[in-house]
Amino acid sequence: MKIIYLTDIHDGLHGLKRILQTTEADLYLFSGDIIYKAFFSFDRIIDFCGVQEELYYLLTERKDDSTPFDFTTHAIRFPEKYSTAIVEKSQKYRDLYKLAAKTMKEKYEIIEKLIQKYAKSPVYCLPGNYDLDLQYTELYQRELHRKSFDFQNLKVSGYGGAPIWTSGIPEKLTVVFHEYTKNGKNYSEPEDFFREELPDICWIHNPAYGYFDTIPGVGKCGSQGIRRYLDDESPSLVVSGHVHEDQGIQKKGNTVFINPSNFGAVDSLHGFQEGGYFAEILMDGKDVVQSNLCQLRGEDWQTLIEVDCSEKHLKLISQNPISTVSSEDYIRGN
Repeated sequence: MKIIYLTDIHDGLHGLKRILQTTEADLYLFSGDIIYKAFFSFDRIIDFCGVQEELYYLLTERKDDSTPFDFTTHAIRFPEKYSTAIVEKSQKYRDLYKLAAKTMKEKYEIIEKLIQKYAKSPVYCLPGNYDLDLQYTELYQRELHRKSFDFQNLKVSGYGGAPIWTSGIPEKLTVVFHEYTKNGKNYSEPEDFFREELPDICWIHNPAYGYFDTIPGVGKCGSQGIRRYLDDESPSLVVSGHVHEDQGIQKKGNTVFINPSNFGAVDSLHGFQEGGYFAEILMDGKDVVQSNLCQLRGEDWQTLIEVDCSEKHLKLISQNPISTVSSEDYIRGN
């Protein structure tokens, strides 16, 4: 069986179309951050991000843990309790919030049409921190957050989102990554979910702690709960995304971990990331036997690195001379 795995699509809809047109697989998995911008207009993006961040700053000053949406709801409903400036800012925020949600839903509708027209095999999607909750979009039948499905004798379970606030996205409409530490105890909904499901393929947007979760200048950002689960259990495959800079393939015991890096191009604090990356994953029964790192460049895609996953230690099969990805960096120690 062949799986094609894409993560962090970031509005790369033309590239997504080319992948569906030109690849063959038994199953396609799209793993979060499908959307990148809530508006088609750059000016609207700036306006929404600006007023949203101003409201978060105001709430921080007030030591108020409510969201901008909840705060502005109260300010509009009870204007006599707030200054004119706050009420006007609240109304502006709610108008932009409504328009952002509408625009994002239109983008998901376009993606669903692309899938229906070009996909020749089943496609499932997982929301990231840049996404709305997909159950309220046209992708609802493909959405797999906190859900499982069986495919060719394999159980696939997904958990989306990330423990981070994303500027420019309607915060009340996103999925919540339910993991936090209180009174010295860590609670993790994804850990509980995976322990209940016990999947063969663990499909996540936010990585497990210690597996492709290092952000340059920041450190590790992965889920402690998912890591605890993976320390106790050995799924065949764990695919993640979110951290573009920490791509690679690793094997621990019988589990293969893969983050191919971002598919859609993005501007980040670490510079422009061209993207185009995705993974081909070949499975024999419940065993991952090979993983290929590929990249879409323009209208065509090429295999950059082929990795043998069938033995205890990963082994490089071949590397394309055009690859800018170092096999030493991509293939991690076991």
